Amino acid sequence: MILMFVKLILVVILAFLAGKLISKLKLPAILGWLIAGMLLGPHAFSLMNQEILGAGWYQVMIHVLECGVGLMIGTELVWNKIKKSGKAIVITTLIQSLGIFLVVSLVFGVVFYITDVPLYLCFVFGGIALATAPAPALSIVREFKTDGPVTKTLIPMAALDDIVGCVVFFTTIAVIAGKLSAGSMPAYMIALVVILPLVIGIVCGFLSGFILRRDNGDGITLALLIVTILFTSVAGFFFNNRVMPTPILNFMLMGMAFSATFSNMMSENRLEQIMRVFNKI
Repeated sequence: MILMFVKLILVVILAFLAGKLISKLKLPAILGWLIAGMLLGPHAFSLMNQEILGAGWYQVMIHVLECGVGLMIGTELVWNKIKKSGKAIVITTLIQSLGIFLVVSLVFGVVFYITDVPLYLCFVFGGIALATAPAPALSIVREFKTDGPVTKTLIPMAALDDIVGCVVFFTTIAVIAGKLSAGSMPAYMIALVVILPLVIGIVCGFLSGFILRRDNGDGITLALLIVTILFTSVAGFFFNNRVMPTPILNFMLMGMAFSATFSNMMSENRLEQIMRVFNKI
């Protein structure tokens, strides 16, 4: 296990250096991190091998970090900031997300019909096509300190897109699972995959909001923020392992709901202080 920790630390250092190198070319550092991930991962040099990726402690760490990334996205979902363009964001998100689902499903439906593959799989591929990673866009926005109408629209849209993707994908899986006797998860449980992370995040965010909205120094603020993130993650682990038949809750969605809730409970200046401290991490 010590060797795995050493490998993980080495990978993080190499990825950090790759990001710095890419930054010298005036490109986003996350591009260097992604290249490092591909080269050092299990399908290339395998410094970050499957043994590490499958370890229980690693999965716990990843879920906590997902919750932290979700926090960075959720803090952009402040009602006072998005209410002017909120309607446009919702309409655009729904059109592009559902449009992707329909187009991809249609194309794969034609291909599967010709190749005599079960047609229900085309909807699975359509749901997979909705998957987005808000973290890269957020990372670039933070790194280059961009601001303006595109930036203000992009992050809330990425957050909503993640929610729509979860709803469409797991609803599709629920319908298919109900039709197939081999469905590993009861159809009635699928709704919990979307609803439960939101409920956990909102409850934890509401409780944390009373703690975080008080003005404190940077050190205390950071400590409180880490504690509340861990509190939310622990709640997620409890429901993930005790309620769900399979541990598949979306911790990023949980973090988004958590931070969006407490972000709307405090002043703009206090929220800026929280994110200024957290952005360093």
